[in-house]
Formats: sequence, C-alpha cells, structure tokens
Amino acid sequence: MMRTPMVAWLVGVSLLSGALGHGTYQKLFPNGDKVMRNGVAWPAVGHMSPGHTPDKNPFGLAFSAAGHEWTKSLCQEDSDGDGQTNGLELGDPLCEWTPGSIPARTEDISHPGFSDSVTAAADTGAASAPGASGTVLP
Repeated sequence: MMRTPMVAWLVGVSLLSGALGHGTYQKLFPNGDKVMRNGVAWPAVGHMSPGHTPDKNPFGLAFSAAGHEWTKSLCQEDSDGDGQTNGLELGDPLCEWTPGSIPARTEDISHPGFSDSVTAAADTGAASAPGASGTVLP
C-alpha cells in the first residue's frame, strides 16, 4: 500500500513547516523568541496555544493584517486590549525596532495577544497617550 508512506510523509512535512514557520515569524517582530504568557514560553506568538493551531489570537490577526511586518501602527496598537501597546509588551516602546537589531528591552517580555499577560516594564510614554499605560489614541 503506497498511501500509508505518502500520508506519513505529508504529515511530517506539515509539522516541520509549522515548526520552521514560527522561527521565521519570530524574527519579524521584537523579541519574538522571548514571548512569555504567565511564565510559559509561547513560540507560536500569533496563535491561541504555544504550539501551532489554526486559530490566531488578536496579535496574530493584527500581524497578518499588517502583512507580517512590524509597522509603527502595529507597534502602537494594543491588540489584546490590556492597556499596553504591542511595542511595550515586546520591548519596543518607542516603536524603533527593525529586523536584525536588538530591541530597547529584552527582558520582561509579555504576550501582546492575551490580556492576562502584561509587562511590569515602565512605559517610556513616547508611544502612549497621556494618562494611559502603553495606549495610543488615533
């Protein structure tokens, strides 16, 4: 039966491409490889679980809508509605990071896709509205 090896091969390729995809996307926004949610590493930052699932969280939807690019608009957005911008949560509070560079902060990185994950890092205020912690008004 030729179907069994073919199915096994397709499943393997699918799993491998998913695992490789996370590493690729992680390099497209600051500290993509350091995102934590309540003490748990979250390599599939844009997804609803730490491993690959088809369901995307609010940050994953926003990142997709931004063309899988770290833009100033995406940085200033508060995708999960927790009162902190994506940039503050990911260590780029001034929205200056570019791929390949070192973010302004590399510790206390929280998850921009879940409101129960926030950073204790101080907001510099440069990317936020007056009186709000990491929130930007249009």
